[in-house]
Amino acid sequence: MTTGRRGRVKRRRSARHRATRRTAPTGDLRRFHVLSEAGARNAATALSQILGRPLRLAVPWARVLPLEKVKEMAGGASRVVCALSLKVYGEARGNLLVVFRREQVPILLGLVVPRAHAAPSGAGDGHTLNDMERSALMEIGNILACAYLNALSHLLGVSLLPSIPGLAVDMVGAVTDHLLIELAALADSAVVLASQVHEPASGLKGSIFFLPHPSALVVLGRAQVHRAPAARVGR
Repeated sequence: MTTGRRGRVKRRRSARHRATRRTAPTGDLRRFHVLSEAGARNAATALSQILGRPLRLAVPWARVLPLEKVKEMAGGASRVVCALSLKVYGEARGNLLVVFRREQVPILLGLVVPRAHAAPSGAGDGHTLNDMERSALMEIGNILACAYLNALSHLLGVSLLPSIPGLAVDMVGAVTDHLLIELAALADSAVVLASQVHEPASGLKGSIFFLPHPSALVVLGRAQVHRAPAARVGR
């Protein structure tokens, strides 16, 4: 085989490899959408019980996003957020993010931390958290993640376990960098399941994002799901 022919074959193989990465199967997005709604509904119920207030569940979505667009899912790469990041282990492994905008952190802490243990006035914006506040945020992340994954486990018929949550107050780009590095070795895009919960009285809003590992998409696509009517959750 001549050098020129070898080069053409190599380029064709490289092109086929890139095409395979771009068109990797993503399963049934309708099913993913319903999984997102079921997980968020269960998480919202858990948070409602903690707060003692009813929550509203915003319209969830499930999309295939180019990796470079993933940073935009929580308001843009430069937006500062309070993010709780968890690894998901089991047959549908992946990463779960619970995200509150930085300005939402004092609202959330005001609902869950006794005033006597709260940070001084003007603090509690995420950069000046005391030990009790950090512990409270991590516990909320753990409760929301467990509730979310319990709903998915029920629909998928598999066991899903969360890691201990990591807490970061940083730009969205920094929070998602480690996720993108992991996915970039496997695909050019990511399936993202997203939803938002809202407490109307205080204005509290939080977002939940599940980024399944590419190997989990077949399992998610087998889910036996049906859509539940939209409603408030909690008391």
